[in-house]
Amino acid sequence: MQLNAGDNSLLYWPAELYTAVPSRPFFPRGFLWDEGFHQLLIWRWDIYISLDIIGHWLDLMNIDGWIPRELILGAEALSKVPEEFVLQHPTNGNPPTLFLALRGIYAKILKFRRFFLLTESKIPTVS
Repeated sequence: MQLNAGDNSLLYWPAELYTAVPSRPFFPRGFLWDEGFHQLLIWRWDIYISLDIIGHWLDLMNIDGWIPRELILGAEALSKVPEEFVLQHPTNGNPPTLFLALRGIYAKILKFRRFFLLTESKIPTVS
C-alpha cells in the first residue's frame, strides 16, 4: 500500500465493529451500505442490538463526519482483500442507508413521546 503525495486516501485506525454484515471469504469486512438495510429488520426485533450496532458504525466517524464505507478487521481479513480496496477516499461515500433504520427508530420514539405526553397530562398534580 503506497500513499502518494497529495493523495487523500485514508487508512483507518484500529477499531472494533459489531455488525450484522456477514464476513464471507471473498468479502471479509463490514460494509456500511449493507448495514443500513440489515438494521431495517434488526431494530424491529431488538432495538437495543440495533442501536449498539449503529453506535459502532458512528464511532468510526472521523472529525469531518466521514465514516469508512467498509471496515477490514485483522491481518487475516486484510490478506484476503485486494490492495486497491484497502485504501479509502473520504470523498467516496455510500448512500446513507443507516438513516433508513434511524427513521424507523425515530418514528417509534415519537410515538412513545405522544403516548407519554398524553398519559402525563392526565395525572393529577399535587399542590
